[in-house]
Amino acid sequence: MKERFTCQRGSPRIVLFQCQYCLYSDADQKWVDTQLTKHIKLIKTPCTGRISPLFVLNAIQAGADGVVICGCMPEKCHFKEGNLGARRQLDEFVRLLVYLGMEPERVHFSWIDLTERGRIQQELEDFENTIAGLGPAKQLVTRSNASITL
Repeated sequence: MKERFTCQRGSPRIVLFQCQYCLYSDADQKWVDTQLTKHIKLIKTPCTGRISPLFVLNAIQAGADGVVICGCMPEKCHFKEGNLGARRQLDEFVRLLVYLGMEPERVHFSWIDLTERGRIQQELEDFENTIAGLGPAKQLVTRSNASITL
């Protein structure tokens, strides 16, 4: 059985997928590692190009109200063009989520330059305010009880 993502009532549940290279400054990385509140779940990845849309879907199905994907600037990806592929793939995936009835604002992709100290805090605060305005996410249907006959 999957564990549901729960947190203090009233706080939007957010999942943060973070490329291990985009928050290069010690201060930013220390803030993310030690001061994220309980309603934000951090998942570090080697590159945003390694984030499957299924990871985002799993986060939503586990109860996340929003998902932030944080990666390096396009020209500064450690894996050449991994972040560009991720952006294209996740943009298409968001279109599928919209088709299924989810608001596109619930998935946010952010490119952060190595020199932009403190930007992650502002990105998360702005995203949290956006999600709070939207309210809790609707659960997507995982199974249908309808029988199919051929």
